[in-house]
Amino acid sequence: MKIPKDKTRVRIKTDSAVIVGNVHTMKDARLSDYLSSQVDKFIPVTEAAIFSINYKIEDVKGSKNKEIVFVNIAKIEFIEYF
Repeated sequence: MKIPKDKTRVRIKTDSAVIVGNVHTMKDARLSDYLSSQVDKFIPVTEAAIFSINYKIEDVKGSKNKEIVFVNIAKIEFIEYF
Protein backbone atom coordinates (compact mmCIF):
# COMPACT_ATOMS: atom_id res chain seq x y z
CA MET A 1 0.00 0.00 0.00
CA LYS A 2 1.41 3.34 -1.05
CA ILE A 3 0.77 6.35 1.17
CA PRO A 4 0.37 9.61 -0.79
CA LYS A 5 2.96 12.22 0.20
CA ASP A 6 3.87 15.77 -0.71
CA LYS A 7 7.42 16.64 -1.72
CA THR A 8 8.54 19.93 -0.14
CA ARG A 9 11.77 21.70 -1.16
CA VAL A 10 13.61 22.97 1.92
CA ARG A 11 16.89 24.45 3.11
CA ILE A 12 18.14 23.08 6.43
CA LYS A 13 20.93 24.63 8.49
CA THR A 14 22.80 22.56 11.05
CA ASP A 15 25.87 23.49 13.08
CA SER A 16 28.16 22.01 10.41
CA ALA A 17 26.35 22.18 7.04
CA VAL A 18 23.51 23.52 4.94
CA ILE A 19 21.37 20.95 3.14
CA VAL A 20 19.04 21.81 0.26
CA GLY A 21 16.68 19.03 -0.73
CA ASN A 22 13.21 17.52 -0.47
CA VAL A 23 11.34 16.44 2.63
CA HIS A 24 8.33 14.17 2.08
CA THR A 25 5.31 14.77 4.32
CA MET A 26 1.87 13.22 4.48
CA LYS A 27 -0.50 14.62 1.87
CA ASP A 28 -1.74 18.12 2.85
CA ALA A 29 0.18 18.01 6.17
CA ARG A 30 2.20 20.91 7.54
CA LEU A 31 5.97 20.67 7.61
CA SER A 32 6.03 21.85 11.24
CA ASP A 33 3.69 19.03 12.29
CA TYR A 34 5.89 16.48 10.54
CA LEU A 35 9.04 17.76 12.22
CA SER A 36 7.52 17.94 15.70
CA SER A 37 6.35 14.33 15.39
CA GLN A 38 9.94 13.21 14.69
CA VAL A 39 11.44 13.93 18.13
CA ASP A 40 14.86 12.30 18.72
CA LYS A 41 14.90 10.92 15.20
CA PHE A 42 16.39 11.46 11.78
CA ILE A 43 14.48 12.75 8.77
CA PRO A 44 15.25 11.69 5.21
CA VAL A 45 16.08 14.45 2.74
CA THR A 46 16.06 13.37 -0.91
CA GLU A 47 17.87 14.93 -3.89
CA ALA A 48 20.08 16.64 -1.32
CA ALA A 49 22.87 19.11 -1.99
CA ILE A 50 25.19 19.54 0.98
CA PHE A 51 27.11 22.80 1.37
CA SER A 52 29.72 23.94 3.85
CA ILE A 53 28.45 26.26 6.57
CA ASN A 54 29.81 29.38 4.75
CA TYR A 55 28.26 28.62 1.38
CA LYS A 56 26.78 31.05 -1.12
CA ILE A 57 23.67 29.79 -2.90
CA GLU A 58 25.25 30.46 -6.30
CA ASP A 59 28.25 28.27 -5.35
CA VAL A 60 26.73 25.00 -6.55
CA LYS A 61 30.17 23.63 -7.47
CA GLY A 62 30.98 23.40 -3.78
CA SER A 63 28.06 21.11 -3.05
CA LYS A 64 28.06 17.37 -2.59
CA ASN A 65 24.93 15.89 -4.15
CA LYS A 66 23.36 12.81 -2.62
CA GLU A 67 20.27 10.81 -3.51
CA ILE A 68 19.27 10.72 0.16
CA VAL A 69 20.72 11.93 3.46
CA PHE A 70 19.36 11.53 6.97
CA VAL A 71 19.40 14.64 9.14
CA ASN A 72 19.30 14.45 12.94
CA ILE A 73 16.32 16.52 14.14
CA ALA A 74 18.27 17.62 17.23
CA LYS A 75 20.97 19.21 15.03
CA ILE A 76 18.63 21.39 12.93
CA GLU A 77 19.09 25.08 13.71
CA PHE A 78 16.50 26.19 11.19
CA ILE A 79 14.54 24.87 8.25
CA GLU A 80 12.84 26.96 5.59
CA TYR A 81 10.90 26.45 2.39
CA PHE A 82 13.21 26.90 -0.56
